[in-house]
Amino acid sequence: MKKLFLAAFAVFAFASINAQEGFSAKAGFNSVSISVSGASGSESGFYLGLGYQFELSEEFDIEPAILYSSVSDLNSLYIPVMVKYGISEDFSLMAGPQVNYLLEDVEQGEFGIDLGAGLSYNISEDFYAEARYAFQVSRDIEADINTLTVGVGYRF
Repeated sequence: MKKLFLAAFAVFAFASINAQEGFSAKAGFNSVSISVSGASGSESGFYLGLGYQFELSEEFDIEPAILYSSVSDLNSLYIPVMVKYGISEDFSLMAGPQVNYLLEDVEQGEFGIDLGAGLSYNISEDFYAEARYAFQVSRDIEADINTLTVGVGYRF
């Protein structure tokens, strides 16, 4: 757990050195689908967290974030690092890896790696909406955990 928080701190510390736009707070709807040995189910909940977006070039931004997710009896931390490509002044496509950590008392399989992709829309200079789907690419147990997040954010 300490390593996870140290990694998140390092990401945010690096981002603050090169930052162009700044921090954002985000929250929204989260749907998690779990498939184990052919049986599957889906639960809905919420997520909230902080991100830091900075400019790589005129078209590309990068945004690492740390998100807390609560879905039924499954609480998790997500650390997505999304690269955003501006297709217009208001719309961006995003994709990148996401580390997830189950906050439940489980014997194994706490850590997972996902690959996410989505779309972001600037409502105003400060507010934005985003939707992202992430599918699991690695976990230590025989379960697939995929997530859909739809939410809003505020830049400050």
